[in-house]
Amino acid sequence: MGEVPEETVRELYTALPEEFTAARDAAAAAAKAAGHAAQATAIKRLRRPTVAAWLVNLLAHRAPERIAELTALSAALRDAQRQLRGADLRALTVQRRELLSALAERAVDLGVRAQPGLTPAKLPQAEVEQTLAAALADDEIAAQVRAGTVVKAVSYTGFGAASAFGGADTGDEDDADVVVLPRRPARKAPAGPAPTRPVPAHDGAAAPAGGRVARRAVAQRDRSADDVRPERETRATEPPRVPLELRRELASAREAEQRARDEADRARAAEAAGADELARLRETLAALEERRARAQQEVNGRRAARTAAERALAAAVRRTTKAQAAIDARSATA
Repeated sequence: MGEVPEETVRELYTALPEEFTAARDAAAAAAKAAGHAAQATAIKRLRRPTVAAWLVNLLAHRAPERIAELTALSAALRDAQRQLRGADLRALTVQRRELLSALAERAVDLGVRAQPGLTPAKLPQAEVEQTLAAALADDEIAAQVRAGTVVKAVSYTGFGAASAFGGADTGDEDDADVVVLPRRPARKAPAGPAPTRPVPAHDGAAAPAGGRVARRAVAQRDRSADDVRPERETRATEPPRVPLELRRELASAREAEQRARDEADRARAAEAAGADELARLRETLAALEERRARAQQEVNGRRAARTAAERALAAAVRRTTKAQAAIDARSATA
């Protein structure tokens, strides 16, 4: 963020998105008033994040240890893919799915805590997960995630496993489950010196038999070189093929991931339904609580009226007793 202080970045990108612009302008004005014109300009250039980006930034600033897990997983995936370790790649793919889901849920939880009026069902958890997945494969996105300065959700399409490894087409669709590194351009074999051909005999003199044999040998060598050179160049530019076992393991991992995704979608739908039911119950409870409060006020009023009536009754009883005592005393002296 250039000259923008880290604390300012943290405050702006963890604030609610609707509060970002006002907070940014206030920070820029404060920097300008303090005589830091360049810093004020840099602050003014900061862009407001979307809701999904805000959730990712909350995760980066308030749970940086979880972002460190994402960084470690990215390095492990790259290493396993580079060395074609099928078993490790399959295990890491499962770990990737679990970690991305857990991080997205944590980001949503942080968003609900920051704004209690929100509910998980109303937050773009899928976009958060896609952005974190993109950070696994793209260093620039990963840097933005670690810094907590993401401004919009992104997704990674990648090259796909088949095009990355250059093997035969397996019929699989491209996806970003496996971190794909760009291939290095194949090196071309340096062209060697042109073969030297024997000089033919002049003035009609017949060439020696050895010369004819030498010319035929050279011609044969030239033809062989012409036939072999394209093959060598093809081999130099042709990427390595993916082992069948690795393709099968990757296909199996993708199937497992798809099943898990379907299960996660069902779980999210169930969670959304549960959240809606909970919201309805809360509304009902609020209505009942309001009725209870009114009833309590009515009971309190009636209790106060009863207490006043009892006090009036006690006063009347005392007055009656006093009058009766006076009558009894006069009757006794008569």
